[in-house]
Amino acid sequence: MKKMSLGLLLLLMSVILLACTPKDDDKDPNPDPDPDPIVDFNDYESLFEGDWNMPGLFNKNGQAHQMPEEVKKTGLTLDVTNFGAKPNDESFDNFAAFRDAIDAAEAGDEVYIPEGTFHFTGYINRDGYYSHIYLKSGIILRGAGKDKTILVSKFSERTNETSQTTFITVINSQNILIEGFSLTSPVLDSELPDPNNSNFTSSVFKGMVNGIAIDTIGTVTSPENQTQNIVVRNVLIEKFRRMAIRLKQSKEVTIDSITVQKATNLGGGGAGYGISIQGSGWEVDWTDTTKDTVHNIVKNSEFLGPYLRHGILIQYHAHNNLIIGNTLKDHLLDAIDLHGEDEYSNEITENTIINTRSGAGIGVGNSGATHDAAGRNNYIHKNIIDGGLRGIDVILGSPRTVIKENVIKNLNLPKSNGITLSKAPYTFIINNEFENISGDEGHAIKATYSYDPFDPQSGVPNYLNIVGNTFNAVKKGVYVQTHTENFTYENNSFSNTLEFEFKTDVDTFVVPGKSTLMDPVQGFEILPTDITFVSTEIKDFTYYQKNMKFKASMIEPQFNRMIYAKFDITERTNIVYNKVYLSITAKAQEGQPTINIWGSPSYTGWSKDTITWNNSKYHEPNLSKISFDPEVDDLTKVVDFQFPVPGYNFNTYYIDITEWIQTVDKNAFTFILTNDLVEEVYMEVYNHEQVSSNQHFRLIFK
Repeated sequence: MKKMSLGLLLLLMSVILLACTPKDDDKDPNPDPDPDPIVDFNDYESLFEGDWNMPGLFNKNGQAHQMPEEVKKTGLTLDVTNFGAKPNDESFDNFAAFRDAIDAAEAGDEVYIPEGTFHFTGYINRDGYYSHIYLKSGIILRGAGKDKTILVSKFSERTNETSQTTFITVINSQNILIEGFSLTSPVLDSELPDPNNSNFTSSVFKGMVNGIAIDTIGTVTSPENQTQNIVVRNVLIEKFRRMAIRLKQSKEVTIDSITVQKATNLGGGGAGYGISIQGSGWEVDWTDTTKDTVHNIVKNSEFLGPYLRHGILIQYHAHNNLIIGNTLKDHLLDAIDLHGEDEYSNEITENTIINTRSGAGIGVGNSGATHDAAGRNNYIHKNIIDGGLRGIDVILGSPRTVIKENVIKNLNLPKSNGITLSKAPYTFIINNEFENISGDEGHAIKATYSYDPFDPQSGVPNYLNIVGNTFNAVKKGVYVQTHTENFTYENNSFSNTLEFEFKTDVDTFVVPGKSTLMDPVQGFEILPTDITFVSTEIKDFTYYQKNMKFKASMIEPQFNRMIYAKFDITERTNIVYNKVYLSITAKAQEGQPTINIWGSPSYTGWSKDTITWNNSKYHEPNLSKISFDPEVDDLTKVVDFQFPVPGYNFNTYYIDITEWIQTVDKNAFTFILTNDLVEEVYMEVYNHEQVSSNQHFRLIFK
């Protein structure tokens, strides 16, 4: 394979950088790191040089970070029963007794919860959280053991549905230890969601939203006032709706030997997560501030499916966190998920991940909603991934990921890949072991071209290093669709390979041209008066979400979905225009499927509040496929739209429908989105309520 000689290039780039170095007063106080640093890409350790580039528990300068000593009991033991708490009484609310015990405690005191089951209905509403237990700095909250002390949340269903309900909340506090009990709610096991459906939002609201919330709120001017040095140990959390532990804008939090299971919702929008380690939000970077999400640890814990969407999730510029020694079993989607929101320099090591059913054991980058690439320098090493759909995914432009000394085995589903790379620049795959990967369409390692309609060349795998890996009993070894000259493939060994060890199409692959379907169009805009999707999952249910779901599948007729959109274009009567575009923001999960768009000027009597699969028109009984009588029904083809960009990320498309609009003699009409070939298509489409106006489902008259 070809390698690029870097000597001359390094010298030239050094000169250029020196000439372009800004003066001190011109510098961004918090600049983004150079995505293409001057390093030797045959040596992954050179990636770890520079500010905040050493992954895991390291400081900005690359020196090891010393975690603080956890709080110790130096004072009194305050038994909650001495403050009026009553175990094993379902009619008694223990909120006030626990509040009074915590209020009485001073730094170094222990609030003790003896064996028994304690029920809670009361709460305090503070800092955006509705909490049964609100902790303060310096104290220990300890039970008799997670199998002996049980705390039961009984918020009203209305409160759980509309508010950020949380069993235990820690805000702007330090030096707290939480250990030795279980948190649960009165949700029956029979009320838990379908564990295989990531697109259905449960309407069961008996469970709290979060188990434990650890957060920094408001203006924090001193680093000492940030939430920090919190330890959660030997706690079981179950029957929550969103997150067992929500860890936000906090540092030096240790989650140790906990058990998470039985989330009550696995749908989109942040449901069914074991632990979320996160910063403030989309494109908000708190690095080097008093709200930096840094130096947190999750260790020695169990995340037990099948009722978990993700086990451990890191997002929103969270960095230099350590995920070590955990067991994650039977998750729906990526068990450990770097969530595609610039999280960087995190270390994921010595975890065991078993049977991730519809996703990867470890995902770097995420295709949902507003997500895209993870940040730089995430270090994934010495993990065991056993069974499931895929091993490790690196997608959507996530750069400088190091994947080293992992064991990936027993992936036998048709599309099982050990490591999947799609637009993953500067990825190192070093000294991993692959065993028993035998799906008909799967590979031990698969690196593919990722189309960028604005810069097609950028999707060619660049600076890809595959070195020193061993492969045993794999059907297809390493497939690299194409690559740049900056490519290293060496010292890999194979045994018992069924089809091929290494394959590439680099000599025949042709980079496609730019797509005009994504060229922005401006003009007079009209939003739909109604828009929604219907589903065979529950045929009499109305599904209304900002992320509309579409699926066409012969294999799973119980999960077919279609999209209906109604427009009234009366207000365009006096508008002079040459072209009309239907603008949609969508993603196709795999491939480049064709979406058939049909139009009916007479089918306009439906509403998003009442339309269901059973009462909607023009489809087959169980498939997202158009069905009508052309002699009777007022329905015609508007356009066939093929996705120019395969997979994962949302893009906005501008589809020319001028010809159809000019044939319609009515101002109101309905569009129906189908896939008439039933190509096993899954896609999502934004409706007109998205925050960004250029992502609205709309008509544009130009």
